[in-house]
Amino acid sequence: MGPLMIMNFGLMLLLAIPFITSRFAKRMGRNPKIWFLIGILLPVISTFIILFLPDLSEKK
Repeated sequence: MGPLMIMNFGLMLLLAIPFITSRFAKRMGRNPKIWFLIGILLPVISTFIILFLPDLSEKK
């Protein structure tokens, strides 16, 4: 495995949790771009925060 491949794998792991957080935010009616940035700053904590916030999306 080359060093470039290891760096790419590390980058994918680094961005996986913010991506999941932004998907939760979109589903709950919040701005996914902002929550992606929050997920980069607070990776695991932001996911738990978004799960406990009230749902703002309109249920049909």
